[in-house]
Amino acid sequence: MVKPTEQELNIRLMTIKDVPQVFDIERNSFNDSSWTIDAFYHEIEKNEFAHYFIIEFNEEIVGYIGIWIVIDQAQITTVAIDEAYRGYGLGQLLLKYAMNYVQTKCEIMSLEVRVDNEVAQHVYTNLGFQYGGKRKNYYGEGEDAIVMWVNLNE
Repeated sequence: MVKPTEQELNIRLMTIKDVPQVFDIERNSFNDSSWTIDAFYHEIEKNEFAHYFIIEFNEEIVGYIGIWIVIDQAQITTVAIDEAYRGYGLGQLLLKYAMNYVQTKCEIMSLEVRVDNEVAQHVYTNLGFQYGGKRKNYYGEGEDAIVMWVNLNE
């Protein structure tokens, strides 16, 4: 596959009709610990704190990110790129978009990442995220999460 250029990509707000495609990426990315499709519908329809974006290539959804904005802090709730499009910097592009989106509203952005997901940790570190601690058994069955955060005004 040829690496998509930024001109071929489109980032926009997620809509209800995007949920089935997003859920497919979620399920393929996170398997047993994936969100349910109903959780995505709830986030889009009812959660006043939720802001979800998708990234498209040739009008196909290839990734997404979810953010909660509560007062002056942003929490990345979920982010994934379709397996066929990983390694092209799309996750980093989506994260930068989200960081820019919340920068005027929030000072801090945080997230949780699996202890063994070193690829994602590397991406987050490159974007200025710092280690903030560990959440024991966050993902269940003994899987811990690392909490990372970034000051968006530095």
